[in-house]
Amino acid sequence: MYKKIGLLFAICAGVTTGHAQTNDWENPGKVAQHVLAPHAHFIPYTNAAAAVRRDSARAAVMLLDGTWQFHMARNPGARPGDFYGNDFDVSQWKKIRVPENWQTAGFDSYIFTDVEYPFKPDPPKVPADFNPVGSYRRNFELPANWKNKQVWIHLGAVNSFFYLWINGHYLGFSKDSKTPTEFDITPYLETGANNVSIQVFRFSDGSYLEGQDMWKLSGIERSVYLVARPKLCLYDFFAKPLLTNQYKDGNLDLLLQLNRRPLPAEAGQRISVKLLDHDKTILTKEWQIGKDSTWEMNALLKDIRSWNAERPALYTLVMTHYDRNGAELESIAHRIGFRTVEIQGGQLLLNGVPIHIKGVNRHEHDMYRARVISHEGMRHDIAVMKQYNINAVRNSHYPDTEEWYDLCDEYGIYLVDEANIECDGMSLTPLQTLSDKPEWEQAYLHRTKRMVERDKNYCSIITWSLGNESGFGNNFISTYKYIKAKDNTRPVQYEAAGSNPWTDIICPMYKSIYTLQQKYLPANDPRPIIQCEYAHMMGNGGGNLQDDWELFYQHPRLQGGFIWDFADQTFLKTDANGRQIWAYGADMGTVGATSDTSFCADGMLAADRTPHPQAFEVRKVYQNIQIRPAGTQWRIINRFDFTNLQAYTIRWKIRGDGADIATGVVPSLALAPGKDTLLTIDLAGFTPTAGTHYYLHFETSSPDQGVVATEQYPLPTYIPVVKQVMDGPSLQVTEDGTIGNTLFKARFNKTTGWLDSYTSGNQSLLQGPLQPNFWRAATDNDIGNSGQIRCGIWQHALQNAELKLLKITPVNATRTEVKTIHYLPAVKVTYTTTYTVFVNGDINVATEFMPADTTLPELPRMGMRMVLPANYDQVSWLGRGPFDNYQDRKYAANIDVYTMPADALFHPYPRAQESGHRTDVSWMAMQDKDKSGWMFLSDTLLSAGVLHFDMAQLDFDRRQNKHGHSILNENGIWWDIDYLQQGVGGDNSWGAKPHPPYLLPCRPYRYSFTLRRLTPGMNAVQQAKLRFE
Repeated sequence: MYKKIGLLFAICAGVTTGHAQTNDWENPGKVAQHVLAPHAHFIPYTNAAAAVRRDSARAAVMLLDGTWQFHMARNPGARPGDFYGNDFDVSQWKKIRVPENWQTAGFDSYIFTDVEYPFKPDPPKVPADFNPVGSYRRNFELPANWKNKQVWIHLGAVNSFFYLWINGHYLGFSKDSKTPTEFDITPYLETGANNVSIQVFRFSDGSYLEGQDMWKLSGIERSVYLVARPKLCLYDFFAKPLLTNQYKDGNLDLLLQLNRRPLPAEAGQRISVKLLDHDKTILTKEWQIGKDSTWEMNALLKDIRSWNAERPALYTLVMTHYDRNGAELESIAHRIGFRTVEIQGGQLLLNGVPIHIKGVNRHEHDMYRARVISHEGMRHDIAVMKQYNINAVRNSHYPDTEEWYDLCDEYGIYLVDEANIECDGMSLTPLQTLSDKPEWEQAYLHRTKRMVERDKNYCSIITWSLGNESGFGNNFISTYKYIKAKDNTRPVQYEAAGSNPWTDIICPMYKSIYTLQQKYLPANDPRPIIQCEYAHMMGNGGGNLQDDWELFYQHPRLQGGFIWDFADQTFLKTDANGRQIWAYGADMGTVGATSDTSFCADGMLAADRTPHPQAFEVRKVYQNIQIRPAGTQWRIINRFDFTNLQAYTIRWKIRGDGADIATGVVPSLALAPGKDTLLTIDLAGFTPTAGTHYYLHFETSSPDQGVVATEQYPLPTYIPVVKQVMDGPSLQVTEDGTIGNTLFKARFNKTTGWLDSYTSGNQSLLQGPLQPNFWRAATDNDIGNSGQIRCGIWQHALQNAELKLLKITPVNATRTEVKTIHYLPAVKVTYTTTYTVFVNGDINVATEFMPADTTLPELPRMGMRMVLPANYDQVSWLGRGPFDNYQDRKYAANIDVYTMPADALFHPYPRAQESGHRTDVSWMAMQDKDKSGWMFLSDTLLSAGVLHFDMAQLDFDRRQNKHGHSILNENGIWWDIDYLQQGVGGDNSWGAKPHPPYLLPCRPYRYSFTLRRLTPGMNAVQQAKLRFE
């Protein structure tokens, strides 16, 4: 029978009373009360066999997840006082799932902030009027076989502060919402029915250290369970599986710690330690328990299989506790990987090999359940990462649920484990930071220790991080020293330490290639440089990633970085029109706190893990097999760190006009990691056809991974077509500016000068005039660098346009020239257009842009736009695709012939913005179901964009949240034919412009293209080959 102890604490109601005392939730010097010391995570099982196979039926665990009674109060003063008492009736309370953020259950409000706190900062105080408190309660009955055992309660993550009672007895409190808290509840348990009560505060002094750019949510976010342990038990272990003897052999250091010193009567118990390689035991050791509470062992294992992200070899460490009679009391199994992490010669080495960090930052986020992450969701995230060639994750910005580490061990992901410390919001206050305030030191150490102690045995963790964006001070020096004393097997990093000695890795964030070259590389520093955040993926971004990696590969100290970020932190909702949208910011409601607009939508993937276009760029840039031209040969580069290419097959093919022309397979290559070799492709049997652009494609695959790398290069085989003689009825010119014959009629408006009508038979091919367009709907990066303001003059450049000249000149019977000159006073530009109208209906358009003031801001785009009838909604083109691409984000987009509906060219980013663009376009056709319509073609590569609505729907408006999925089609097709559009940028989303090569400075521009009408049944590919004289 469990003995009921009548111990009452002075604060039995769970609060500190008295005017002279400080609230527990507003005291950074009191981080927890009556909690068990942190230790390595493990689940005890009844026997070794069950532990190895993870037999949940034999785990000494009782889950308390599920339905709890729940009460919500607006603030601490309104919370129920003695709800934890056995006689308190909670039957009329609401119900809530555990784990669950209470906001997703319909209680309280969502708040997203990036830097600012969700309340006015006055540390350590938090709001008294708005600080919701959730009170939880549920009953449970202990299993009969738990008699004579000690029982702990494990609360995986509670946000942000909580009190705990068992059967009305106060246990204690805790802070730090991202690591587990455990209490020994044995003295308070009863035979039969028991109850547990938890009171959770939304805000506490801990909130000042949890200012990460994420949704500020509340509740019990991870599992709650009970654990039954022998009275004397294995409390902690620290396994250090390293490599030795040129990284060929394993060296295992193991420290075991009991929960207390053994009593004399407990002498004779023992703990058996075994190391399994699958089913084979390769090491056996035994600790005969005497009077000591700790035991250490060391073992050398020959020819061990090492762990790395490419080949994550694991062994199973089994620790089984036996009583004096040899009966199993419990068993713990943990998978370990042998690897050595070092810094030598300015590089981060794993197993003696310099590695490249092809990483992402990752928040725990589910589009329905917010911070509650499922096993399937985590496994899917890793599968997607592998698909996109990601090998590393920075747990941003807190320790994740334990299962995440176990999966990363299993599948091979390098982890930076980061302490749950961020006080970026303090930078907006006179205090600037809490990191140098002595009264906060224990809070910093508390969070750091809980992370390190829990996670120290996971081999996927190769680096510890002290926290994020919290300035620098003595508190971080203390946490750095603690980790280095506790764990000498991993480096420690912290961005704000800069070049100070309290970081083993220089880990800046969002530094451009120019800053890296000018500031970081010249520094005489023996540490590697790995950006902890770079390549901000917000909205239509992710530009210049290829430039980053060209630099990384050139300089050994530049070993990569962690993209921000993996997936959007948005929620799936339905708009007023019944369409599903990605909700952000104030879409989720407001409570007086400002929710940063779409700053939660900065992932390379949507919240459901479907890719944004920039994800394909990540996959291409991060690929580990590259093929580069080398004269008449091809250089194959193995960018893997540990994998030979012998298991991969490289296939090549020549494509032209959207079809495979020739194919072949490269002989098997046993190319070692980091090496390269030359390859010759025999194209002697290939005969090009005039007018066709040919491209050589490489595709590398393996049986278990599928396609892992692709390349494409143009072949220098283009043969110009022989121009044909123009034929057709003579052109006629009428007084109203119409040029045409029996095949077509094109009208140039004599008032505006624009081509505003084109008919063929009974069809009107134009719904809106062909006009210059220098604007694009602002991307998130544009807004961040104030581009929509700075460059706003180009949005209205045609306002008050003055037609200076409209001259129609018949050249001969087959062509007529139209010259227009417009002066655009809003931007001081002379815009000259020369149209050559041919008897077959072709119109060659040659434009000249001449600014009088070249100091004006850069242009978002240089192009022309026309509106077509809505039925011309089938798009074909020869250019880059199939997804959105821009001049600084086109490395992954192959040039080919693509066909898709007009709607499909638009990508619905969470916040509506520029989309639908394609680069390096030779021709594009807009056709209806009968294949009639328009096409443009050019002998120089242009860009083009297609929208099924006016771009104005995408324009940024601070007064409302616009959503990509809410955009409604209009009665028309908006077609942009561009010389270029500026890049989307990628360094950051709060000031950085696209890099200079991808800007369009205000200077003279000239470009041309030919418009061609397509009659029913015309094949666009064949029409694109025709040239006339």
